[in-house]
Amino acid sequence: MGEIAALVSAIVAVAGLLLAVFGVPLTGGSSLNQSLAYGAGAPATSGVSETPASPVSSTPTGPKASPPPTLPSGWHRLSAPGLSVTFAVPDGWTQVAGYDSNLQSNWRSPDKAHDMSVKRDTLHGSTPEAASAQLAWYRDTAESSMADLTVLTHPTRQSGNDALWLEIDYHWAGQAEPRKRVELFVAGKVGHVYQLLFDTAATPTKLAAQQQLFATARDQLLIDT
Repeated sequence: MGEIAALVSAIVAVAGLLLAVFGVPLTGGSSLNQSLAYGAGAPATSGVSETPASPVSSTPTGPKASPPPTLPSGWHRLSAPGLSVTFAVPDGWTQVAGYDSNLQSNWRSPDKAHDMSVKRDTLHGSTPEAASAQLAWYRDTAESSMADLTVLTHPTRQSGNDALWLEIDYHWAGQAEPRKRVELFVAGKVGHVYQLLFDTAATPTKLAAQQQLFATARDQLLIDT
């Protein structure tokens, strides 16, 4: 019996050593940094992150300029020095004449179904909220011909700056066709507020196209250039 007890003790000791060396779990469940709730291999959120130390360099480096976004097929980039902005428009769109190029640049699709505008404001507040509130002239039907407006606002970010995204549902006075306008106000430098706007008839096909146009134009918009 003494020999058997000694043998059992030795086996237990060896098993304990193996557990300590190889980290074999003592009970069923997930391994380290894996959560069963998020699937196998998903890292657990512990609130602590470890970043490997970077080698120290004796050569100072300045900030790196962000490369311009890659243009999707069917778009081309334009620079508007008077507006201090660089933006992109779809191929085939034509510029609408008759506007001060230092204040806005307006474009229209070949089928005239979509309108686009890029603007810069310096007189109506230095924040998106202030500018959008003071530029709400469109709420006056007599001035804008826009009737039965419904406006939704969404705080957002654009190019690392505070921004406000507006959705405006309306129809032209004297017409029954519903329309949709989406407009972005983004704060720039020295009190400038930039605007990006798309307007179209509110049909399912045109609204889907507007959503994609607005998303691509936002991605390509570079302010304070």
